[in-house]
Amino acid sequence: MIIDKEKISRRAAGLDLFRVLAALMVLLFHCHIHHGSDFGVLTGFVSMGAIFMSAFFMLSGYVLFLTYREQPLIQMANLKKFYLKRIVGILPLYYVVAFLYVVFLGRESVVQNLLLLPVEMLGLQSVFSSLFEVSHNDGTWFISCLLLSYLGFPLMQEAVKQMSARAKYVALGICMLALFWAPLVVHAFSTESIYTNPFFRGLEFFIGVLLCSLPVQSKFWGTWKAFFVELIALVGLVSAGVHFHFSVGNYMLYDWVAVPIFACMVLTLARLKSPKLQDSAVLRYGSAVTYAFFLVQTFNTQIENWIFSAGGIQNNVLRIVISVVLCSLMAVVLHHVVERPCAHIGKKIFFSEKT
Repeated sequence: MIIDKEKISRRAAGLDLFRVLAALMVLLFHCHIHHGSDFGVLTGFVSMGAIFMSAFFMLSGYVLFLTYREQPLIQMANLKKFYLKRIVGILPLYYVVAFLYVVFLGRESVVQNLLLLPVEMLGLQSVFSSLFEVSHNDGTWFISCLLLSYLGFPLMQEAVKQMSARAKYVALGICMLALFWAPLVVHAFSTESIYTNPFFRGLEFFIGVLLCSLPVQSKFWGTWKAFFVELIALVGLVSAGVHFHFSVGNYMLYDWVAVPIFACMVLTLARLKSPKLQDSAVLRYGSAVTYAFFLVQTFNTQIENWIFSAGGIQNNVLRIVISVVLCSLMAVVLHHVVERPCAHIGKKIFFSEKT
């Protein structure tokens, strides 16, 4: 998720916290499914940590509208700048991660990789649901969905700006109904999963856009009390579902719980006034490396398995700590070696005063 920090109000510190939380939960989820890590009473909840990808897409839409709400993106100059910023901010690091995976971990032949190349380069892999298990796509599918959401954002922005408050609530209800109903169809007819489907991820993204545009007034939202109530409700309801074996593994079916609560969390944390969060350099840096943190999870499992095997590491807590530390270190390296330099070069080439 690419963010123009200077254009976002002081409320953004809470959104930074939510972004870091989502990234960490996805990593812990991977620890559970790939290493069998145990989290005590929270194991059931962590086993469904993939639901935080819904939070990621909703947050992406919210922050993007918050950033560009005053800019008419339908104007060609603004539209060009918008798309160039997304390309410069997303593609270089994605290409590097994909290249490293193909070279060192990929099992596809040269011919297969060449056949996949245009699809991967254009970020269209999520359109092919069966490509999830091919090459690096089980870790980079979200880039494809995000790129397609960014492609449609200028139209979303213009439509939302012209909607009445009532129309926004209707649109919000329709999006949620689609997200709630589609997993039931998948469950009833045993169809292919919609977990990586760009249309439904785009709906989550659009929900974030709608939430940011709504004039929400509440003394409860914007407080730590509200956030902890929402968090407890999320953990409790998801854990109960897992405990009673309710469609465990059908992550999108849990949108019935996750999407409404994530919506409340976004509204709460966007309005949270906390000087400690706002002044936290650690939180700002953690938010900045979140994109790299998501991407390195494409291949960190294989590295961790080698470390655990070579060191004979069986301790549950130590494995979790190693996973978090290793993923964090790799994210920091990629952020400084690839992400920041490419952003700097892109700014000089595309966004100088002359252009």
